[in-house]
Amino acid sequence: MSSSPPRFSLLSEPWILCEAFDGSTTKLSIRQVFDGEHPVRRVRGDSPTQDYAVLRVLLAISWRGHSGELSVRGGDDSPFFSWFENRLSAVRSGKADEAVLTYLKEFENRFYLVSDDVPFMQTPSLQTKANVYLSISRLIPEAENAYFSMREDKDSQQIPLDEAARWLMTAQAYDYSGIKPGALGDSRVKGGKGYPIGTGWTGMTGGTIITGSTLAETLVYNTTKACINSLGDLPCWERPVDTASVREFPAPKGAADLATWQSRRIRVRYEGNLATGAIVTNGDKIPDAGANVYGDPMTPYRYSKNKSKKGRPDIYYPQRFDPTQTMWKSLTPLVALDGDAQFTDKERAPKRPENLSSLTSVFSELGIEETIPLELISATYGPQDSTPSTTVHATLNIPSAILKPENVELRDEVVAQATATSKAAVALGSFAGQLLQAAGGDYEFQPGPKDGVLAELEHRFNLWLSEVDEDDINEQIQQWQDIVYTAVMDRAAVLVKGAGPKALVGRLIPPRQEGGSPWQLTAGTAYSQLKKKVLETLTECSASKQQREKVSKP
Repeated sequence: MSSSPPRFSLLSEPWILCEAFDGSTTKLSIRQVFDGEHPVRRVRGDSPTQDYAVLRVLLAISWRGHSGELSVRGGDDSPFFSWFENRLSAVRSGKADEAVLTYLKEFENRFYLVSDDVPFMQTPSLQTKANVYLSISRLIPEAENAYFSMREDKDSQQIPLDEAARWLMTAQAYDYSGIKPGALGDSRVKGGKGYPIGTGWTGMTGGTIITGSTLAETLVYNTTKACINSLGDLPCWERPVDTASVREFPAPKGAADLATWQSRRIRVRYEGNLATGAIVTNGDKIPDAGANVYGDPMTPYRYSKNKSKKGRPDIYYPQRFDPTQTMWKSLTPLVALDGDAQFTDKERAPKRPENLSSLTSVFSELGIEETIPLELISATYGPQDSTPSTTVHATLNIPSAILKPENVELRDEVVAQATATSKAAVALGSFAGQLLQAAGGDYEFQPGPKDGVLAELEHRFNLWLSEVDEDDINEQIQQWQDIVYTAVMDRAAVLVKGAGPKALVGRLIPPRQEGGSPWQLTAGTAYSQLKKKVLETLTECSASKQQREKVSKP
């Protein structure tokens, strides 16, 4: 039986959904991204996780296209600074990236989506005992959510090739853990089943994108020295096509390897210009659940006190962003360094994303003082990572001065304000619980008021953060604390009005300790306690211990 010719080249067929400068959506091929003739603002497809997976493929292409251009290895960063400055100048002038275009010619045959021999990110020989193709929706993490339920039933069983390419990359990056069909030829299979090996690599991480004014700038900003200067760091298209078995040496070798990590073996069924089904089995497992798997420049890493042992290397894991209070909880892993005030030898700082440290060094070398715009993308999963859950998607603007290693006090102050804001919001939730108690009910912490005030303050904090200036930091902290105080106490006043007459009269509360006296809890006493608590929290969390003699009144 003769082979069918390969088709749908990702290099020449438009499949990457992008946002144009007028806000509309356009579709580009890989070559068009790099030819300098099709400038766009950013990748903007069907979901944030898909956008991140596609961007990472483009980054891996860019990294490999420029691999080996640095003449010096080791500790000398000056060649990288020069490379960065030249690349940024080139993309801003709209020049074609000839290095990448030449690189793509070398591997042209590996970028066909449909191929009998080398389909992109697929295993053409993949089979299971039942050899049953599942719905094509198996590639789509959002399939169980609103995205796919909005489609006509027929459309949910088939998708066009350009969309299939995007979801294929998303599945390799983010597929959930859990039992999979056992692939024939995979020695790990037991009883026809492939047992859990964890999520895709990117699903373990907190995706951190430094966003430029164009997609081309974004590709430069997220390139570190190691990305273009690592020996043996190969993306999946520079290696032999995967079989059902695990690779012989499946330890990640660097940024390009991790950006295209083949966590699954996938075989897509194509009928004409449609993808109509998929087989998905286990692929390459990330060693030790990601412990000390460094090399990804776009994620923070968290310190594990439990896994770290005296006399052995400290253990760090890639850190996802928290789906609750993302703004407030993500700041520390993005900016912190060892030596910052809140960390000790026993409680080590997380490792910030390397792209942030790299760009900070570049800006310092080139004398640039700018705010760095970030896009944060992270997947969350159900118990044991066995089902997809929600997606974290947020933006943040961090002045480069905060990231400079020497600016410890500035960094400590900024992190302290985020911490203080969270604590003040928690105090509001406790206050709402006290109002229930004052009205005759049982105390129960109320997360609604806490979440509400944090949501109200999130945009304002991002704006405040983007304008932080080390020369005016004391005045700026005072301004921010006034904003927090006013927001919390205004909401508290509204809660008092809605608490009812019983809460205004209050009730006797039993003594807090043996031998004590009962005390009267009313809406008024709870309000006074909240006021005191918020003021103490804001003052104590300030590294400079500012005096707050004047505060805004509710």
